[in-house]
Amino acid sequence: MEATSNQILLTTLATAVALGVAWVWKLNTALKQTPPEVLAESPHRWTEKEIKETYKRIEANPINWAKHLPPKLDRRYIVTGGSGGVGGTIVLHLLARGQSPESIRIVDFRKPERPDMTFGPASLVDFAQTDISSAEATFAAFSKPWPASVKDLPLTVFHTAAIIVPSERSMISYERVKRVNIDGVRHVLSASEKAGASVFVSTSSASVAYKPVQYWGNPFRQYPKHFWQYIDDSDFDLPLRPHAEFFGNYAHAKGVSERLISEANKDSFRTGIIRPANGIYGSSYGDQVVGMCLRAGTVPSWMCNVVQNFVTAGHVSLGHLLFEVALIQGKDGKGKMPGCAGRPFTVTDGGAPPLFEDFYRLLKTTAVTPKIEIVYLQPAVMLCLAHVVELIDLASRLPVLGWVVPRPKGDLAFLQPAVFSASTHFLATDAGARRSVREGGIRYAPVHDTMEGLCQQVLDWNVEHKGSG
Repeated sequence: MEATSNQILLTTLATAVALGVAWVWKLNTALKQTPPEVLAESPHRWTEKEIKETYKRIEANPINWAKHLPPKLDRRYIVTGGSGGVGGTIVLHLLARGQSPESIRIVDFRKPERPDMTFGPASLVDFAQTDISSAEATFAAFSKPWPASVKDLPLTVFHTAAIIVPSERSMISYERVKRVNIDGVRHVLSASEKAGASVFVSTSSASVAYKPVQYWGNPFRQYPKHFWQYIDDSDFDLPLRPHAEFFGNYAHAKGVSERLISEANKDSFRTGIIRPANGIYGSSYGDQVVGMCLRAGTVPSWMCNVVQNFVTAGHVSLGHLLFEVALIQGKDGKGKMPGCAGRPFTVTDGGAPPLFEDFYRLLKTTAVTPKIEIVYLQPAVMLCLAHVVELIDLASRLPVLGWVVPRPKGDLAFLQPAVFSASTHFLATDAGARRSVREGGIRYAPVHDTMEGLCQQVLDWNVEHKGSG
């Protein structure tokens, strides 16, 4: 009898394991596909010939942002996070259109280190080191005296500072994101008003609109629920969703901060929000899309079949500058309140969104050094591993267990289930931002498509690293 019971138990376990393996295999097959509905929005694949032709064209005529920027305004500027990718680009664009260095102040926790900000006019921009999670430190940075030549000019604040942690989704780890992305926004809003700012434009994220992908739902579905999604700004017209309906802590915190910024909007203090679509690239020194691949050389990926819009930091900066113009609408914000005020707008590159395989092909075709190597990973296997990493990470944060369970670090800490919801098929539209100010938009128009933008960044990298291969 005992032997029979053991046999039944072993048979049950074997069956369960077989079913589990079958489920993972089926899910893996689905995750490696690109649904026809998605391909219909991105039907053209980038060829090596087309990539090389585009690279040569950009090499001969680099993208000239200066001629696409709104005209210089007689204002002062505070850029929080101005040492980073988006904030730094805003600073460079302000200088490129003629703003004087003394009229700009960077508020950040570290000084600019990106090479294009360490010489020329950018190196003369004032810097105030602060931690925006501290109300006192933030106010001190904003109340720092200005040079006499600009101290009486009206003030615009571009708020780009944030902590980006796409891997975490548990309330156990929510506090560190909240301290910067919610509490920090409150502090910056308060300091901005006290400093006399009349325009405030903040960087958010299109991920606010993402819904978490249900990978482990009905095993008989062809694709997981929310496997592909159409992203616009319409979610802002609905009540804020519960935390569990966001892909992770970062997106939820950004959603909360958007409402804070919108609620602060009034005639004397006009606010706006820019949502970059998906990954932001454009600074080889620090960006986590192109720059990360170029710095690493070897790129592990389970996303080759995934379609997403890309957006360069230049386009994100352009969105902020156009929003400022739209909010002013008259002498220093005294005109009629425009329809765009207090609202978010998604911005993207021009053209159709590419497959990540297109992106990888471009890197392998154009990067001189290092030679890019893509390591293809099985997505469902990595998803299973991500659940294990998340359990270890959560255990390391609990009382008692935290004493003995080591917290995952580096790339391993990044590998958690929330990342998989953020790395599925997202088709974003910037239609709202493209509308005229009279129609409630900000008159946004992309300067280049994604292939051109990527070629420009790789070209800059190749020039900087010439002879280092």
